[in-house]
Amino acid sequence: MGMTRRVAAYTPSPRLPIIDVHLHAYPADMALPDTPNPITGKPLAAKDGEAHLRACLAEMKRLNVVTGVVSGGSGDRLGAAIHWHEAAPERIIAGAGVRGSEDTPLPEIGVLRKEFSEGRLRVLGEVSAQYAGLSLSDPKYEPYLALCEELDIPVALHTGTGPPGISYDPCCRGFRASLGNPALVEEALNRHPRLRLNVMHGGWPYLEETIAILFHYPQVYTDLGAIDWLLPRAEFHAYLGALKRAGFGKRIMFGSDQMFWPDAIGMAVEAVDSAKFLTASEKRDIFHGNAVRFFRLDKGEQTKR
Repeated sequence: MGMTRRVAAYTPSPRLPIIDVHLHAYPADMALPDTPNPITGKPLAAKDGEAHLRACLAEMKRLNVVTGVVSGGSGDRLGAAIHWHEAAPERIIAGAGVRGSEDTPLPEIGVLRKEFSEGRLRVLGEVSAQYAGLSLSDPKYEPYLALCEELDIPVALHTGTGPPGISYDPCCRGFRASLGNPALVEEALNRHPRLRLNVMHGGWPYLEETIAILFHYPQVYTDLGAIDWLLPRAEFHAYLGALKRAGFGKRIMFGSDQMFWPDAIGMAVEAVDSAKFLTASEKRDIFHGNAVRFFRLDKGEQTKR
């Protein structure tokens, strides 16, 4: 999304406590792709999942990210998210990343029930139904949403767009940009009125539909993952400003979606912190308070670290 640019390492001032609701984990021994940061062009220093974990934890500490919600995929990557939590239990909440395609099937419902009930996993998401050519309202996800509603587990859904050309990749032939429209969650929300849902990536570029869903369904929040550091700054600020003007400043959460690049966390923080149209109170809400409310975290525990 745009040309590479030089971005200096960023430290927010004052150092507000931050909750990053959109992180990703990989198995410790998984080799990471030799892909530079798409904005800065900086090479990826972490070569495997374990090095990536350590680099992300160091960056979180530097930036005062007191809590991170990390998504691991199905199979071994469910274990990757749990490994992050075990490495930093005071800082990491583990989520179950699921897709539902033929090559990335959904995990057994009994496995998730056990992990949720025992507290090792606390979020269903990132749910990347769009990459499987589906929406969250597809019957395939019904047992999982029913389980989350029963156990009061929040769900985080990929919405909006994906990498350019992704539908031509053998992994994701069913991907369609139109399936990222947040309006497609409406049937699922009406079947499960107590379901807490995070519409990830701010629903970009579906601004009007995102506003409509936030307006009609007060249990829905949204995070800013990826759009805060991948989009051109003017576009990101315009989109964030529109969500604020529509009255949803208390339902917007900070997320980096750092993917493979730990330095993206600081880039995402800087993008929000530099929004001059946000008051100090609104920044505190986005960086911390709104996520405390959505995930039902103990605010005192989150702020004293």
